[in-house]
Amino acid sequence: MPMTFSTTIAAYAVGRRANMEEWNTITRTNSGATAIPFGVPVVPGSGAHTCVILTATAQNILGITEASAVQPHVGDNHAQYENVPICESGVIGVLLGADVTEGAQARFNLANSTWTAAAQSATVATIPGAQFAEAGTNGSVGVVRYRRPVPSLSVAS
Repeated sequence: MPMTFSTTIAAYAVGRRANMEEWNTITRTNSGATAIPFGVPVVPGSGAHTCVILTATAQNILGITEASAVQPHVGDNHAQYENVPICESGVIGVLLGADVTEGAQARFNLANSTWTAAAQSATVATIPGAQFAEAGTNGSVGVVRYRRPVPSLSVAS
């Protein structure tokens, strides 16, 4: 009997690597009281080896959160004190908050925790080293290619 495969399985999901290009992941602990969603930029927390979600511009970005393949979760986020895998380099699925084009500079909307190619503003931070690897539509899972530069400060006008 021949094998059959589903044609409806998504190629990738928010917080998952989209392919096996060169990648590197580090781990920190969520030190904030707020859960950290998958596929968002994080910055150092207040303690050693900790992280919290990016909430303002001019913060040192550690990378983009990944979904853990081995740690059980309630929802699509990392709760307080959980280990948080962070993509320092690689291609990762993110939630889009606007239509984007391949190759555009990837920016993060601080107000609704989605990715966009919109212009920098007080609530839209440019993420150095991040660009959209594919075109995508608002509300869908998009793909960001990320290579963490040093320093890696988020930028706004």
